Amino acid sequence: MNTLRDMRVTVSVLALAMSSFAQSSGAGSSEFVFLRNFQGSRMAGMVGIPASGEDLGELGLQPASFARMTTNRAEIGTRYQMSGISTGSATYATNAASGVLAGRLDFMNSGSIDGILSNNDPEGKTHQPTEAMLDLAFAEPMGERLTWGVGAKVIEENLDIDNSQAWGLAIDLGATFQPGSRSLAYSMYMANLGTKLSGHTQTEKDFGPLPLTFGFTTRYSPSEPRGTSLYLDVQKPMDNEVMVRLGTEYKVSHWVELRGGWRTDLPEIVDGLRKWVLRRDLEDTPELHDMRWSLGGSVHGEEIGLTYAFQWWTLLSPVHSLTLTWDIGRFARGSGEPTP
Repeated sequence: MNTLRDMRVTVSVLALAMSSFAQSSGAGSSEFVFLRNFQGSRMAGMVGIPASGEDLGELGLQPASFARMTTNRAEIGTRYQMSGISTGSATYATNAASGVLAGRLDFMNSGSIDGILSNNDPEGKTHQPTEAMLDLAFAEPMGERLTWGVGAKVIEENLDIDNSQAWGLAIDLGATFQPGSRSLAYSMYMANLGTKLSGHTQTEKDFGPLPLTFGFTTRYSPSEPRGTSLYLDVQKPMDNEVMVRLGTEYKVSHWVELRGGWRTDLPEIVDGLRKWVLRRDLEDTPELHDMRWSLGGSVHGEEIGLTYAFQWWTLLSPVHSLTLTWDIGRFARGSGEPTP
């Protein structure tokens, strides 16, 4: 038993260390451009911050986030971004040993796309690209202060061009730490450490990394049952700039929560400091063409809950996300940890 516990401690420490010091050389290659869209509505309502709690929307990014769940839970979700594109997800979690085992299936149909030839003439064919992801993760609390989690996911992409398919495999690792103050919590995660893409053409195999991502999140929560929690998340995808996200979650009552978030990146912060603090003239710099801000909320009873999120994108159409949750009975912790 001591050996097993030592191994868990080692994995948790490695999760914290790898998130800070791991290199990009292990990243896979993939063209899964919509991979980040597979997130729950609570996470979407805070611009993608993987906030820990009793929901499963962060499973594909921070597997340690749901370690302290106390109920068997089922979730189904969908999102709407533009006409013709449909997405859906189904998730289930239950106790396993002294932790929580969760599985999630995400699917996206990109709708009908008219094919064109290299000279821009119509191809005369209509294609329906799809993407799917199967994610399995295990998370476990280790006393009152530390949790850890590990996940594995298989991603499939079908461009619907000459039976073209591609597959990718990725691993996620995360840990959270709560110091003596119950109001503070810190977490680190590494997501999408994967294999090379198999399938499609050789050109696509060499283009675009699977977005290997490292991140750090800090949270402040009030000691009272009601109040406002604040989140700061710094994330570095290997295919993008360092992203900085601010989020808030206000617990109105036992039944209702409201949340929101705002996102920027490091170059935009540097430009702001140069312009407004140093009073320097700036050369033209590209605008952040990605998600800028989001709003959301949850309403839930003893067993059933509904979560909605609205995300504003600078270039793409706004995104509406909806998740329905169902708690199917509480379970006891195998480690002897008391169930609240």
